[in-house]
Amino acid sequence: MGTPTSDLPTIFHVTHWKAGSQWVRSILKLAAPDRFVEPAPFPDRPLDGPPRPGAIYTPIYSSHSQFRVAVGDDPSHRTFVVIRDPRDTLVSWYFSLMYSHRADRPTVEESRQELRGLSKSEGLALMLGKQIRGVMDIQREWLDAGARIFRYEDLWADQQGQFARIFDFCQLDVGALRRRYLVHRQSFTLRTFWRFGRPNPKSHFRQGTPGDWKNYFCPDLKRLFKSEYGALLVRAGYEKDEAW
Repeated sequence: MGTPTSDLPTIFHVTHWKAGSQWVRSILKLAAPDRFVEPAPFPDRPLDGPPRPGAIYTPIYSSHSQFRVAVGDDPSHRTFVVIRDPRDTLVSWYFSLMYSHRADRPTVEESRQELRGLSKSEGLALMLGKQIRGVMDIQREWLDAGARIFRYEDLWADQQGQFARIFDFCQLDVGALRRRYLVHRQSFTLRTFWRFGRPNPKSHFRQGTPGDWKNYFCPDLKRLFKSEYGALLVRAGYEKDEAW
């Protein structure tokens, strides 16, 4: 890695699991590879020491409170947050745990064995009470903090326009033509073209289409989700009210 310079803003891409984190990461890394720093995989310790001036940290899976303890509150930093509809996040995470996550970590293998003994609805309900809580904490705290939020669904619908806004917010000095090339090169369509017409639930790129949760939420799971997170879903802009 090159040496980041102090006259460039330090950039932090914060997100939660299953919200296109590796997609955003790949574009930022290609845009400024000499500034790229791999964050630590710990929500409460995402940095190995103080932030490096001018570096780009992507992705960071931390709530606002965890991030501020680890990083501080420097107004010169450019911190943006990518969130995703937590219902789609839940479904995507379910399939990742069932099939595509590497089982070399005990927690993955334990979760996989537990889910295999349940129906899809039962497994999703179990995960709603466990894994998804961290996602909702991240969304809630960053919304409370008034952070610059980008939604995965908007990135999906308008990749060029939304990444242009991210680049502008981060003050990334990349020409428009090169930015467009990088976004196109890493587009979700190009990364998954090989499976068109051949759905594969075992692929880590199984499904990225917004609204896929509707194929898996039974009425009971809907009621359970509303009781736990209905208000936050509305606040994040994913529903107008709780009558979905």
